[in-house]
Amino acid sequence: MPFTSDGIPSPLATGSPLLGACEDAIAAGDEPRRAFAIEPRRHEDQHADLRLLLSERDWLQSPAGERLIDAFRAHPAVTDAARRKAAVLLRFDDAVLACLERQLAAGYPTGMSTDVLAGQRFTLGFVGPNTNKALHVGHLRNVFLGHALACVLEAGGAAVRRHSLVGDIGRRVCEAIVGYTTRHAGESPDELGIAGDRFVELCSRDFPRERGERGERAEPDGLADPNAEEREPRGDSADAAMDAWLAGDAHERELWARMREWVLAGHSQTLARLGVRMDGLDFESEGIERARALIVAGLERGVLEREESGAVVFRTGRSEYTTMVLLRRDGVPTEYARLLGTYHRVFGAVAPGALYVEVAGDEWQQCTAALRDLLRLLPDDPRDDGYLWTFHGSLTVSGRKMGSRTGEVVWIDDLLDEVASGPGVLALEELAEGVVGPEEIADVVVRGTFLCAPTARPLAFSLDDLVEGRLGPGQTIAEAWCRARRAQLEDPPAGVARSLVVQSQLYPQALARAAENLDAASLATYLLGLAEASLQAPQPGLAAAPVLGRVLRSLGFQVGGAEVGGEGVQAASMLAQQAS
Repeated sequence: MPFTSDGIPSPLATGSPLLGACEDAIAAGDEPRRAFAIEPRRHEDQHADLRLLLSERDWLQSPAGERLIDAFRAHPAVTDAARRKAAVLLRFDDAVLACLERQLAAGYPTGMSTDVLAGQRFTLGFVGPNTNKALHVGHLRNVFLGHALACVLEAGGAAVRRHSLVGDIGRRVCEAIVGYTTRHAGESPDELGIAGDRFVELCSRDFPRERGERGERAEPDGLADPNAEEREPRGDSADAAMDAWLAGDAHERELWARMREWVLAGHSQTLARLGVRMDGLDFESEGIERARALIVAGLERGVLEREESGAVVFRTGRSEYTTMVLLRRDGVPTEYARLLGTYHRVFGAVAPGALYVEVAGDEWQQCTAALRDLLRLLPDDPRDDGYLWTFHGSLTVSGRKMGSRTGEVVWIDDLLDEVASGPGVLALEELAEGVVGPEEIADVVVRGTFLCAPTARPLAFSLDDLVEGRLGPGQTIAEAWCRARRAQLEDPPAGVARSLVVQSQLYPQALARAAENLDAASLATYLLGLAEASLQAPQPGLAAAPVLGRVLRSLGFQVGGAEVGGEGVQAASMLAQQAS
């Protein structure tokens, strides 16, 4: 995959007979590095297959620009090249497109293979659950975005490890422990016939509230504090459980470990259903001792401050987040302290040349910036260029962030079950004529809905829209996929699906862009364009299923069927020889 001198992926891709034609013509011109962008055809009734948009309209009207047009017209893969304002409109030879479509249909990845990230290594942190509850839809955006980014990096040739930073101790976990001892002692998930994480969630809800309902606290400037509930001791039974755990009480530790195992087993089952596997878990509980040592060092260096109450704080110097509490006045480390110790260990273990990327909700953006500042000021600062965070907007329902405190949440497993059995999926299953099952369709509908939304913005969630099959990106992608899979059972179409074939050749650029920006949503937007092109064609075409399948899998969708890229396919080899 060629790159410009600025490290930006070139809009051309060697190995594609279509974009190779563009590359040949531009390289033969007077100014081969002139900036331009590629816009593919969107509708089958458009004459042009590609529009090359140049940055300088006047240049295109110059003698050099005329020579560029002539070079395109002379290329054997091009039948028509015309100038229109600041764009060059190209139409490719019908026989070239037909041969390309047959190659893609047979499994040969012409123009769609890329190793732009070969040799690069990443550790990707996402999911990040607490061990006091099951995974609900509020977690789903992080899961989908993190897993999709990991798949994108792997599709580009990188080696990727998936990690999850687990909040396995703290206020909420201790509330679940107390809920168990007071209301569910002696019970187990197996005896009740429910998943382990749902059982511990029940224990958490049955914690005896001693001070009424909890509310989120905020800094004076109104910034929500994800750590608000741990900033001050309450002196209740949950605090007593935390004190016992910190003191190493054997009974408390044994119960904590057993409940943690119940939750993690339930989480693993849900993630497996989503096709997500984790290569490692990083526990906050394992960061406490390191955090205490770092706090001592921070106090000695004057980086941290001990208040009159006894609490230890970090004055961030950031107007948006002024004070970070690390140790409460009773000496209990907060979540920020636990994260400090865990990050210090995890980031320090990142190998030279590798990168640790954590996917997190945007409510953590200011806090992690302050933690990064603090890490730089403490001893044995981990390699600063070896880790970073990428953030996404929250999930909202009726304009409010979805959370589990009120109990009005949708669990991920329940969401998938309800969508798979709903009328929207049923209609698509009928469209596919049985080739695609309801679980697969539900995965495409839900995942497509989550991935195609702009990452930085909040995502409005509506269960009814997903169940009923109302128009949206996930529904569009699922419809195109069902139609393409059904077409594999039908007689070959008479003509070429030009839009999809041409757009397939832009896959390496879309993937490289997503990898460079560490944002899978841009590749999902490309997928949506492919789906729309496929739906607008009279027939999906020979290559629709393998082309869509390759892009779907590179984003982590769980789909079956053939894929572009199979090696050793006899038909593909024969077609490739014919094309050459």
